[in-house]
Amino acid sequence: MFKKILLALSDSAESQEILTAGLTLAAKFGSAILLLHVIQPMSMTAYSPLVGGMFPGVNEIALDQYAKEWREYQQRGIEQLQTYATQARERGVTVEVSQNFGDSGSMICEVAKNWSADAIVMGRNQKSMMSEIFLGSTSNYVLHHAHCSVMVIQLSAV
Repeated sequence: MFKKILLALSDSAESQEILTAGLTLAAKFGSAILLLHVIQPMSMTAYSPLVGGMFPGVNEIALDQYAKEWREYQQRGIEQLQTYATQARERGVTVEVSQNFGDSGSMICEVAKNWSADAIVMGRNQKSMMSEIFLGSTSNYVLHHAHCSVMVIQLSAV
C-alpha cells in the first residue's frame, strides 16, 4: 500500500516524533522512506544582514557573516538528516535524504510527486489563528495540494 513514504522534517526537536511515526509506518508496510528537510532564508533565525531596519545594517561584514552562518545552517540540516537516516537503517528501513531550498509546502508536494511517494508524514504545530492567517500553514497547504495521502502528527504548541 505505502511503498514510498516521504517524511517532512524541520530543524526542531519535534522532528524526532515525525521520524518515529514514519519509521513505524515504514516498518509495518516494508516501505522505503525519503527524509526531506526544506530550508529557506527566513527559517534561519541566528543572523540577518538587515540589522537595524530596512537596509542600514547591510555592509560587507554583515553579509559575510550571514553567508557563513547560512552555510553552517545548511550543514547542520544535512548532519541531522544523516543522524535520522542512521536511525532508519538501524531499523532495517531503506532510506534516502534530501535537503531542498524553497517554500516548505510547495517543496514538500513537489518532491513527493517527483519521488512518486505514496504518503507524506509531517508535523503540525499549534499556531494562533492570527499567526495562521498571516503566515499560513505548511501542513494545511500540503493536505490540500499533495498528490498522495498525508499523515499529520500533532506537535506540541510553539
